Amino acid sequence: MIIIIKNIARQTFLLSLCCLMSTGAWASWTGNIADGDDDTTGDALSVYKQNKYRKDATRLALRLLAKNKAYDQLDAEAPEEVVESIYQALVAVHQSNHQMAKEVTKNHKLHTFPVPSVDRFFVVYKREAVWATPLRLGDNTTNSNEINTLLEQYGLVIDRHVEWDEEHNSFNIRAKQSLNIAPIAQTFSTFNDIVLVDLLNPDGDGNDIDVKRLDNGWELRYMVKFDSCITGCLKRHVWSFEVDNSGKVTFLGESGDALPDWMTD
Repeated sequence: MIIIIKNIARQTFLLSLCCLMSTGAWASWTGNIADGDDDTTGDALSVYKQNKYRKDATRLALRLLAKNKAYDQLDAEAPEEVVESIYQALVAVHQSNHQMAKEVTKNHKLHTFPVPSVDRFFVVYKREAVWATPLRLGDNTTNSNEINTLLEQYGLVIDRHVEWDEEHNSFNIRAKQSLNIAPIAQTFSTFNDIVLVDLLNPDGDGNDIDVKRLDNGWELRYMVKFDSCITGCLKRHVWSFEVDNSGKVTFLGESGDALPDWMTD
C-alpha cells in the first residue's frame, strides 16, 4: 500500500476519509459490493458485472506477479493474456449451473478484496500549484505536460475535485480500464506541489477470491470471511473450483469454518 504524505497530518486525512465513508462515497472495508450489484439478468453478464470480474482478474494476476515484490515495482499494465485467462475462468464459474457456483456468485456475490488498487487513487495538492489552474476553473485537465501525458497514456480521468482545507485541494484519479495503479501513483507523487497520494486500500480484511495456476487451467477459491474482520478475519469458509482451458467447471469441495446461521438464511 502506497501512502505518501508530505506536510499534512495523517489524522486530518483519516478524519476526512471517515467523513466520506460515512456518506457512502467509498466502498466498505469488507470488500463487498457497496455501489449496488445489478446482476439481475440470469447468466447473461451485465456491463457492470463484466467490469467487476475484469477488476477481479487484474487484481488476481497482479497478486500472482507480485510474489515478494511490491506492486509499485511491477508494470502498470498486467499481462493481458493472464488477465483474460483468469477473467474467462471467473465468468465460467458465474455461468455454471452447479449449485455451489450459484452459491458463491449469485447468493454471496463474491469478488476479490480490493487490494491491490486497480482503478483509482486519491491526490491532495497545494492550492497555489500553477499546473492545477484549469482544475480550479472547473476543467478536468491540467497545465502540466507531464501530468497530462501520464493521464492520456493510461486512460486516467480526474474527478471529484474539491477543496481539502485552507491550503490544499484534492481530487480522485480514476482509470477507465483496470490497471496496476501503484506505479502510476508513485510517479504522480513526484510532481511538484503534490503533498499526498493514497491508493485507498482498505484496512482490515474481507471476502476474497484467490487463484492458482494449473497445467490445464485455474483453481479458484472463493472465500467468505467473518469474525473480527476489522483487524483480520478469524474465520473463513471456502468453495474451491477447477476451471480448465475449455471453460469446464469442476467443483472441488468446501472447507474451513462453518458459516454462521445469518449467512445461510
